[in-house]
Amino acid sequence: MDTRSGSQCSVTPEAILNNEKLVLPPRISRVNGWSLPLHYFQVVTWAVFVGLSSATFGIFIPLLPPAWKYIAYVVTGGIFSFHLVVHLIASCIDPADSNVRLMKNYSQPMPLFDRSKHAHVIQNQFCHLCKVTV
Repeated sequence: MDTRSGSQCSVTPEAILNNEKLVLPPRISRVNGWSLPLHYFQVVTWAVFVGLSSATFGIFIPLLPPAWKYIAYVVTGGIFSFHLVVHLIASCIDPADSNVRLMKNYSQPMPLFDRSKHAHVIQNQFCHLCKVTV
């Protein structure tokens, strides 16, 4: 509970306490991990992946003894390639339930959830935003 405003947390847009501007959620549904706007965690994970692969293949492996370099390149390259493929697959998948995917029109704006009508978005395996059984 927020003691400054005396209200409980909710999913509906609320005014920011210091300057009273409304904070609205994104209006278009995200289809997958490539939908804009990107979350900052996505940017951080790609930056970490590029940084680690650059450091590994550009600094650490060249410092190994010559006999170990080829083994290290093959093993580390396989691990990095596997991670890259899994990361790309995970970014391209639509995480929505199959019933939601069948009923969802991604060009329509996202509905807002009203806590005065329902306590949770999904109750008894029914999504009150999408109006489908999940």
